[in-house]
Amino acid sequence: MNTLNLRTRRPFQMIRGVLQVWKYAYRPFLLFELFYKLMTIGLFIPFMSIVFNKILEIGGFGAAANHDLLRFVLSRYGLLSLVLLAPVAMMLIYTEFAVLIYIAYYGMQGKTVRLRAVVLKALSRLPGLWRIGIFGLALYLLLLFPLLNTGFGSSLLPNVTIPNFITGELMKTSTGTAVFILFFTIVSILNLLCIYALPILVLEDSNQFWRAFAKSARLFWKSKWSILRAVGEWVLVFVLIIAVYIALIAAAIAVLPESLPETAIVTVGGVISFGVYVMTLVMTPLFITVVTRLYVRYAGKKHISLHSDEPDIAGGPTRAERRLFASQHRPKLALFGLLMLIAVSWGVTALLTDWGEAKDKFVIIAHRGNVNAGVENTLDAFEGAVEAGADYIELDILQTKDQKLAVIHDHNLRRLARRNVNVYDLTLAELQDIPLFQNGYAGRVPSLDEVLDAMKGRIRLNLELKTHGYETPDYVSSFIDTIRRHQAENDVVVSSLEYNLLQELKEKAPELKVGYIIFATFAPLNRFDADFFVVEEAFVTARLVASAKLIGKPLYVWTINDPERAAHFYSLGVDGIITDIPKEAREAIKELGGEPVFLLDLE
Repeated sequence: MNTLNLRTRRPFQMIRGVLQVWKYAYRPFLLFELFYKLMTIGLFIPFMSIVFNKILEIGGFGAAANHDLLRFVLSRYGLLSLVLLAPVAMMLIYTEFAVLIYIAYYGMQGKTVRLRAVVLKALSRLPGLWRIGIFGLALYLLLLFPLLNTGFGSSLLPNVTIPNFITGELMKTSTGTAVFILFFTIVSILNLLCIYALPILVLEDSNQFWRAFAKSARLFWKSKWSILRAVGEWVLVFVLIIAVYIALIAAAIAVLPESLPETAIVTVGGVISFGVYVMTLVMTPLFITVVTRLYVRYAGKKHISLHSDEPDIAGGPTRAERRLFASQHRPKLALFGLLMLIAVSWGVTALLTDWGEAKDKFVIIAHRGNVNAGVENTLDAFEGAVEAGADYIELDILQTKDQKLAVIHDHNLRRLARRNVNVYDLTLAELQDIPLFQNGYAGRVPSLDEVLDAMKGRIRLNLELKTHGYETPDYVSSFIDTIRRHQAENDVVVSSLEYNLLQELKEKAPELKVGYIIFATFAPLNRFDADFFVVEEAFVTARLVASAKLIGKPLYVWTINDPERAAHFYSLGVDGIITDIPKEAREAIKELGGEPVFLLDLE
């Protein structure tokens, strides 16, 4: 059969070509992705997790979190985990992409491949990759491509997300915003230049990543307009598919009675879940098909080391062979079908319940007050939080030069006052003389005494003890004395990123409820001595929520600034969120049936 025509100029040319390829490749594409995702969930990830956790334990980092985890990364044990696990992850990701590229290429020749043969062929290429260019390939597969986060990722590492607490702080300043935009512009450009690197490595007789990168960059420049047209076509198609899918679901819901029986709800959920599963199965193969077609079109076939008539690879099994295979492997196929049923049921359950137990009482904590009513961490912002219906205000405490307690987040005033001066170099009086500006509002730094007086009996406070490295030894004792002087023990809870501060607090003031703020950890929560936990959203999983419930400790998530994310974490079963949008978050929760809570139950 002749190679499918790649150079015709017709509307939706790329989509037509992809559909022609999928006529021959859809079965191996879907079967392989199903199999590989199951292997990833059931074997690859558990194996790598066991090895990683064992290294943590050997190095004494079993209960590492936050900066201690960063110490692990920079230690010899972190290097050991990188040396052991990064090559494994890279080979697993490369194998998946290589198999998909083989399937797409043979589909272009009008051939249906034998999966076992192409998997073995992909594995046979792995030893040749171990050259100096392996570092470039690892950087691309493990970081650069996942950072793009387009939905076309591998099963093992679909994306790498920068935590929102980092991006959120960056976006609060013009310089940070510029850095953020520049970073992702560079990531996007590098990904475009690397777009053909994998097809070159897989289909050509080449094992050097940097040469593949250079050739890919040249091919990208030649094919840039074709890529743009392909992107435009697929955006239109996906928008149309999603619109039709949503319209069909909406129509089904509209004709159903208002009080749906449980079976009907499960059926609707199953249909939605099935659609989501299909999308996850086809997105990466579709992307690989488009890239492979463009590569062949602009690079030609003269350097491709494959042959479309290879008997062990091309040519799918006949109907008789499939029947014989099914009869010989009926128990294995039944087990595979059972695993798929469990996976789909898992997806339906996750969709309907989000794994957690939605709470009737859900705590909304205003992050540094309400920044839509005043400068963060000022009395105006705190008044705005009260008016917005927040249950708590989260605020930050730093010690000044004269050992007073100021309510401010940043160590330096450059962001809010446009002055390069440090909090620890100023007395409280000097600090309060400097005006602050944010989002068109002006304000001043309040003391902790002022905040406790102004908010007493009106709203409860989550006081975050922060450090700048110049605190006096009596920092914690001074804080405790201030709380006791205002008789605010039952009006506040205390949290910190610094675990040693929390332990000192628990020892000196056992009447206070203290919470550990975690931005990174792989340890179970029962390894930490705290009354509650505040975890960055990137690390909040169903497993973490379950571990918090098992030890009976509340779990809160920071910083959630999207109503849909707030609703997600409510459904996941967490106890509350820290947010810059307390009013909008409350409304999103009310739509799901959650009511406000005015007492944080930490008993």
